[in-house]
Amino acid sequence: MLKSINFLLFLILIVNISFTMSKNSKKISKDDSIYKSYDFSEIDIFGKEKISLSKYKGKVILLNFWATWCPPCRMEIPDFVELYKNYSNKLIIIGISLDESGVENVKKFYEYFKMNYPVIMGTRDIVIKFGGITAIPTSFIIDKNGEIVKKLIGFRNKDQILEEIKNYL
Repeated sequence: MLKSINFLLFLILIVNISFTMSKNSKKISKDDSIYKSYDFSEIDIFGKEKISLSKYKGKVILLNFWATWCPPCRMEIPDFVELYKNYSNKLIIIGISLDESGVENVKKFYEYFKMNYPVIMGTRDIVIKFGGITAIPTSFIIDKNGEIVKKLIGFRNKDQILEEIKNYL
């Protein structure tokens, strides 16, 4: 009886190892990376430009989930504006507003804070693609190859963000 149980546990272990190895051994080409798994295509808040991750292939992307009513989000915006102004040749910042008050409120906020990077309205689909956003601000750093390399939850000032992204620029 003990030998049967040991054999059964051994089989379960082998199946789990095989499954894990096959799952982890799948090579993801650059074309199959985040651009397929996490990409979205949304029109910016002004209805002028289609925004997607794949559009910015080859650049570092700082994807920021935020809302106009969120104090730490509001504190980050001026630093993001400055970062984008100084690094727009290597870095794209995409703001994803999770405001439920509507796009008009976000447009007013955008203009008031002189935001200079694209902002879209968040959708349920986008939030789900990024594993659910449980706190804001939440930012993702996506490297030039389209891989998520960092998830940042909570406020970061300009120097902290630069420290997080400098190795990817």
